[in-house]
Amino acid sequence: MSEPGGFTDDIGPTLGFLSVGLVQGTQEIMEQMAEEVLDYAQATAPWHDITGEARAGLSTEVYEEGGEIIMDLFHTVDYGEWLETIQSGRFAVIMPTLEAMAAEVFAAVGGIVTGEDVL
Repeated sequence: MSEPGGFTDDIGPTLGFLSVGLVQGTQEIMEQMAEEVLDYAQATAPWHDITGEARAGLSTEVYEEGGEIIMDLFHTVDYGEWLETIQSGRFAVIMPTLEAMAAEVFAAVGGIVTGEDVL
């Protein structure tokens, strides 16, 4: 309700609606990008497969926590941490994948704000 010399707050609900849309859109984009990140990690993992379990055991998860949308890339095999750290990271795939894919992920998420479809 407007007070003398004041104005109504019509923008608050609109910004709230836009904020919810941005969070939902961001989560959808991150889930799409998680598939690309996983594909990249599996395709570029620098080790020679013996059983194929480590490559198949790479996984991604996208979730919301504390108002942030988070994408995790991780190993599900118990020796995944060993692959990431042995021989000064010679067999690491997690950080190299995140470094290689970060710009593409950020561009895709940024497209939500700018209205550009980068996928």
